[in-house]
Amino acid sequence: MKKIITLACLLAAGLSACVEDNVYVGPATIESVAHAPSAITPTDAITVTATIVDLQGVTSAKIQYKVDAGALTTVAMTAAGNTYTGTIPQQADGANVVYYVEVVNKAGITTKSPEKNYTVGAAPLDYANLVLNEIDGNSKAIELFNKGAVALPLDGVSLIKNNGSSSWWTGTAASGSIAPGGYVVIIQDNAANPHLSGGAGISPTQNLKYELKDPDGVSLGIFLRGDESALSAGISDTAPNSYQRCPNGTGDWKLAPSTNGAANPSTGTDIPQS
Repeated sequence: MKKIITLACLLAAGLSACVEDNVYVGPATIESVAHAPSAITPTDAITVTATIVDLQGVTSAKIQYKVDAGALTTVAMTAAGNTYTGTIPQQADGANVVYYVEVVNKAGITTKSPEKNYTVGAAPLDYANLVLNEIDGNSKAIELFNKGAVALPLDGVSLIKNNGSSSWWTGTAASGSIAPGGYVVIIQDNAANPHLSGGAGISPTQNLKYELKDPDGVSLGIFLRGDESALSAGISDTAPNSYQRCPNGTGDWKLAPSTNGAANPSTGTDIPQS
């Protein structure tokens, strides 16, 4: 085990004492895996980026990808701070590419990101119809709604809480898609479905902010209750109601009885901001 020896020698009565601290040894953290461009032609090489953090230091970071049913191919990634970049070469029209990021740290521990995929020549998806639709601090759930006519994959879609540097939830390929006119509910610490499981901290008694982003990191909408300069600080209790777009999918944010997984009411009451 790798160690740092900290000499905190206390000189008193001719005695000395030294404290030995063990550094945490564990896997690297891989976040914000994404590729560009989003609309891919047969002449495009694809740039994959990821944020990688490791206390021991990174020995290697690479992209592992396969085309259709082919074998895995490895591409090395280069670092600029905690941002790592690699390139998947151009592929034939119609090819389906599945990839993940693999990291080995100096402790010899290997970490793999969830798989992501793209299809060469596929029409770009319009995520403008994906809506942050309800936030329920009582059942600890956030509802997304697809008001469009085309199913939207949740892979790479993210929710950011209180301007956090990492996501409260990020969809993966295993999160599936949201059907036209359909709803997806992401629940805090959702043991029944880890792919629709968010972090902690949805509260009806706090200054609160959530932002929905598409797989390219483009904002799809923001909910803010209270004072953004005092996020997480306590304010008035809005239970048992939840924050909802009224009318469903298009309206302003209001207070109304919870409708997780179903259409919101046409009207609600104003949300107290203090």
